[in-house]
Amino acid sequence: MNPLQPSPVHAHAIANWLLACLVLVALMVAVGGITRLTESGLSIVEWKLVSGTLPPMSEPAWQAEFDNYKHSPQFLKVNSGFSLADFKGIFWLEYLHRLLGRVIGLTTLLPLAYFAVRHRLPRALLWRSVGIAALTGAQGTVGWLMVMSGLDNEPRVAPIKLAAHLLLAFALFCLILWTRWQVLGATRPCAARPVARLARAVFALTLLQIGFGALVAGLRAGLTYTSYPRMDGQWIPDGLYRLHPWWINHVESVLTVQFQHRMGALAVVIAIAGLLWAGWRHTPLRATLRHIGALALLQFMLGVATLLSVVNPWLAIPHQLMALALLAALLRLVFLTPLDANQQRHRIPQ
Repeated sequence: MNPLQPSPVHAHAIANWLLACLVLVALMVAVGGITRLTESGLSIVEWKLVSGTLPPMSEPAWQAEFDNYKHSPQFLKVNSGFSLADFKGIFWLEYLHRLLGRVIGLTTLLPLAYFAVRHRLPRALLWRSVGIAALTGAQGTVGWLMVMSGLDNEPRVAPIKLAAHLLLAFALFCLILWTRWQVLGATRPCAARPVARLARAVFALTLLQIGFGALVAGLRAGLTYTSYPRMDGQWIPDGLYRLHPWWINHVESVLTVQFQHRMGALAVVIAIAGLLWAGWRHTPLRATLRHIGALALLQFMLGVATLLSVVNPWLAIPHQLMALALLAALLRLVFLTPLDANQQRHRIPQ
């Protein structure tokens, strides 16, 4: 029995609520990527959860916002020649990003309160939904901490905080997606235990690779070594561990961070190829495996194209969203291959 499955009368409405949350989180990932690529994320130097909902409504209000920005490291060290019109250009993207965060918060909390008051959520689903709401709040909090890291001395956010911000968004998406499958009563055909374990390992490896990609974005490492497959004419570039202590190279060295992202991409492709080989004999899994293989190949090609284009936004944003789609497909496979043999079923979730 699925303890998260509500009454059939209410399941459709709850599933639609979760679907709306999924769409908004995916949109948030895209808008966040655009904000990062245009370096707009540091344009609003204060966090006003309520009063900041509305943008400046008059010229004096705009000038006051611009004056606050003039004290930031980004203005002093990078954009000192900005006019008010230039400032408005980057302000609107960060404002949209924050406004969308507020919309996600309300879309999560208000229906949750309604369903809870009307007793339409089983106890397990209620606690899961509270967990989703808490993770949504944590995502916003980490986002502000990330912005604060770029308002101190250097006009860039801390790469490790950017990675945490992105990974929390992906974790939130996956938790909502998994919950929606359970709400719809999707059953789980159990494959052989080695396939189930391999699916989890590949999922974890892909999540790690997404974190590596966020570090690349935080350091702007994609703008430095723009050839492929070699880096600066070398298969293994010199200077991978020049920083001390050695471990800091994995989060602060432009060279090492880009190299590990390249190697991570190859590792994910090889691991997915092994996953397809191991799971292909399980007929109920083949459709999902096809999706995973196609998405992995497309994601790899997008990554290379993004690098060769010196991080063209029209390639970089699809590359980021494709990572979300690939992770969702791998999560689907994990869902379909429970380690508990007692959960064997025959219907694949839609």
